[in-house]
Amino acid sequence: MSFPFSALHLPLVLGGLLLFTTAQAQPSASVRERRDRRVALPRPGEPVLEVPVAAGILTTLVLDSAVDRNAVELEGRARFQFVDVGERSINLKPTMELGAGERLMLRVRFTDGASPEHAVFALVSRPSEVDSHVEVSRRPVSPETLQAELSEVRAELAALRARNETGSPGRLALAGLLDEGGVSARRIEPQPRKDAQSSLRVVGGFSLRATAWRVLSLDVVNEGKDPWAPTEARISPPTGGAHLLVLGVRMNQPQIGPGEVGTVVVETEKPSWDVGTAFRLELVDATGARRLLIPRVAL
Repeated sequence: MSFPFSALHLPLVLGGLLLFTTAQAQPSASVRERRDRRVALPRPGEPVLEVPVAAGILTTLVLDSAVDRNAVELEGRARFQFVDVGERSINLKPTMELGAGERLMLRVRFTDGASPEHAVFALVSRPSEVDSHVEVSRRPVSPETLQAELSEVRAELAALRARNETGSPGRLALAGLLDEGGVSARRIEPQPRKDAQSSLRVVGGFSLRATAWRVLSLDVVNEGKDPWAPTEARISPPTGGAHLLVLGVRMNQPQIGPGEVGTVVVETEKPSWDVGTAFRLELVDATGARRLLIPRVAL
């Protein structure tokens, strides 16, 4: 059923168009770039520091000196959903967007009496960006400080790069540890508690095999009362015979405490046996008193 259009409908149509036009005119906070930055307070005579804010987005100013909470002045306070002043921080969340060209002034006074005694910020609205976190330095950052921070960052990056390159696939290939044969993996099943021969038990893991190397990764639970750390691995055929050469035993922690699960990694010599051949694995601690025995593990 259709209804004829009349003058009674005109206010509704105009109202809907007005709401649509208003919504389109408002900048979308979701498309703004949220930025974190570090700034210094302007010197006398320089322009006031502008801080872009947006409706519904929290902006945090972190100062390097304590502020007088009772002396903070904010223009248009009622237009903010949230204003919180801490010892060295100010958190702001506007309820509505600021108009184009509008500036709301934020004035802060420091408590130590040193110069400068005050800081002034201009809260503005920009269509492309909004400040999420601003670290404010009361005095200009010296070149020496910036150089020291840059050197520290470079050192951290170099350490991360070295750590990544040490065990990277590229390094393994250059060392001849990866080739066209690739890597095959095999899951290691958990040991049933009834089959465990000590308070140590494998609860999962896997084995990896490449042309030039073999690695076992075992998740071990310590159900005893004392911590445990293996220092030696013995791998031999179940029926007896020569032991495999073990190149290393490593853990992801110094020791496995009571009730804890730790990962033990065992690296062996270059495989010369058929894939899936079963071996007997024994992990022993430094005292030789506590051992973990796996009667059959396929390598």
